[in-house]
Amino acid sequence: MPLSRWLVLRYNRMTLADFQTLPTWQLIVAGIFVGSLTVQLFYYAFFFFRLAMYKPSKSASHSEPITVIICAWNEEDNLKKNLQSILEQDYPEFEVIVVNDHSRDETDLLIQAWQLKYEHLRVINLSRENAQMRGKKFAISMGIKGAKYDNLVFTDADCRPKSKHWLRGMTEGLKDEKQLVLGYGGFEKRSGIFNKLYRYEAVHIAMQYMSYALAGMPYMGVGRNLAYKKELFFQTKGFIKHRHVASGDDDLLVNEVSTGKNTSIQIEKDTHTVSEPSENFSDWWIQKRRHLSAGSFYKLSSKLFLGIFTLTHLLFYLSFFGVLSTPTLYWVALCGIALKWIVHLSIISVVTRLLDERDLLLFSLLGDLFTPFFNTAVAISNRINPPIRWR
Repeated sequence: MPLSRWLVLRYNRMTLADFQTLPTWQLIVAGIFVGSLTVQLFYYAFFFFRLAMYKPSKSASHSEPITVIICAWNEEDNLKKNLQSILEQDYPEFEVIVVNDHSRDETDLLIQAWQLKYEHLRVINLSRENAQMRGKKFAISMGIKGAKYDNLVFTDADCRPKSKHWLRGMTEGLKDEKQLVLGYGGFEKRSGIFNKLYRYEAVHIAMQYMSYALAGMPYMGVGRNLAYKKELFFQTKGFIKHRHVASGDDDLLVNEVSTGKNTSIQIEKDTHTVSEPSENFSDWWIQKRRHLSAGSFYKLSSKLFLGIFTLTHLLFYLSFFGVLSTPTLYWVALCGIALKWIVHLSIISVVTRLLDERDLLLFSLLGDLFTPFFNTAVAISNRINPPIRWR
């Protein structure tokens, strides 16, 4: 029997008396399930659908000079692996600044050796006089102050561009009114379910911040792949409003300075960066705690929309299991989750293709279940024991 006919017959067998005999708690759980599903579908239709349908405009290549800024704290090994791919970008005029933030390894010697080959490589060594100002935000600020050019691109020492056209793509959005470009920073594919969960969360986050930006409500970006104008940084006095927050050198700055008019996204495959993922759950947990700790300093509107999505995401799955266990209403749970997963897969299939993460399509169903519980656990942990400095 077709599923649609079975559902109609199953519904027709329900009478008002059947509903009236249900315990109040079951009706409440069913109401939460239907309500949270409705809100979730709204987010998919109003926000995430925009990214799935996004078609980047083709225009003349941007060729203004660029400064790439990388902060390094004991990053000798990562710089050996990744710096060359940045220095050899196909771009007419650019410089690469490595801010050596009191490294104790041979980062400085490595950069000096590479400067003999690459004239556009510069280093800013933070001195002992700056010892009390240690932290990534201070290092980035020093890099921006030392930059020769007004167009700035940011990445991390453990990141590498996917192509030689990374700079061309990331700076393509810095024209007209646009002063800020949000890119995608993915992670290396490795075996195991942990790697898939880790990478799916990066896709999930990117889907949110890029979709919100397309809706005229940008709220964050990732420091692994970000570009903005120097004047935008100094107009808001840099990180001064949140200098006391350990994290947030990327998302808090974007949350403060971005608007619907001055922000663009870059999703082309050639503009992605790739980083090494965390090797174990403990490292991921610590990293996630730092990231979520910055969220409490977002604008009220950002916290409201993100909070409603996360709350209804969690309530959907919690109430699903409650409704599923109800003999009279189990079919409501099955219909609801089928609808949610159909909509989810239709959107995420396009998003994973755009982000070059196709292998995560079916896995995203497990990731969608895992994400709200993981984020909630991290948020509770942060409430109990706030995270320490970024390093």
